[in-house]
Amino acid sequence: MTNRLSRPGNVTKILYGVSPIGLGHATRSMAVVRELRKAGAEVRLFSGGKAAEFLNACGFEAADTVDDAGPKVVRGEMKGAASWYVRSWLAQRRNVKRAEALFDGFRPDLVVCDEEFSGMAVAEARGARRVFISDELELGFARSWLARAIERRVERWYRRLQLSADLLIIPDEGRDQGNRRYAGPIVRSSTAGCSEVRRRHGLPPGRMVLLSLSGSGVGRELVPKAVAAVSALEGGAFLAVAGNRGAPLAGERVYDLGVVPGNQDLVRCADLVITMAGKSTIDEAAAAGTPVIAIPIRHHAEQERNASALGFRPDDAERLVELVGQSIGKRGPPRTFRGEEEASRLILSLA
Repeated sequence: MTNRLSRPGNVTKILYGVSPIGLGHATRSMAVVRELRKAGAEVRLFSGGKAAEFLNACGFEAADTVDDAGPKVVRGEMKGAASWYVRSWLAQRRNVKRAEALFDGFRPDLVVCDEEFSGMAVAEARGARRVFISDELELGFARSWLARAIERRVERWYRRLQLSADLLIIPDEGRDQGNRRYAGPIVRSSTAGCSEVRRRHGLPPGRMVLLSLSGSGVGRELVPKAVAAVSALEGGAFLAVAGNRGAPLAGERVYDLGVVPGNQDLVRCADLVITMAGKSTIDEAAAAGTPVIAIPIRHHAEQERNASALGFRPDDAERLVELVGQSIGKRGPPRTFRGEEEASRLILSLA
């Protein structure tokens, strides 16, 4: 039987699901989708909540169909893993019905999901090829006996999902095995020079410390600690805050930029980045050679793994004055990543 993807003259149609938790999935999806569209594919996006809002604000039309069942975070600590798993399961039942409508209306050749699960379920039921993108291949969020019992069931389901995908694309460096393909870090290209970036955001001369909060608004408890750390610096340093969704921040030499579509430009131009240990910001800092301090949410397994790889842990929030003084301005060599190009190539290889 001839695969309709391989017939000349046909445009590859891709339904692309994006996890609504945080904005890291959305930002790397934007980079991959750009490459897919450059290659001639027709891509339709869907996500939910703030991620869908962000994608649409950035010019990537995305259907808002996925319920956000994000984890509960209190004073920098993840709480209620059992409740999170249950809420996610209930949301998944609603999300699948909406994904079915998207699939049947678009009739895609394949489905790609960046840690979004309803699209994977519908593609499997419809017999379509499936690509799953994830850097979170293990769980480990549970603390109570109840949460661990639930997590064991979720782990079995998640392992099956990974193994059953036609491709499992990991945006990191590693060795391919089975259906796993390591594309390398996925980062967005810069859009402007540093002088233009500062002008665009009304930022003054001097050393810039960028506090990059989660796109979901988590992380405000780091603000006073970051302000104190920057205040201890000499030479006109200032704090720029990106990702704040709460009340506007005020203070001497504190610049609240809100949610910034081109956060990668700020990362590249900063003298230091403080982040919640999301992989996208860490990778963007590595690409730019910008020093980074990664403070993970306590008991958030993924963030703690990301931070640990750089030598940081949750308690380092109390050492920001020391860490900022040690790290600011100590740039490393920029690195060239082509993860979005490799991910696009791998996806289209199914054609």
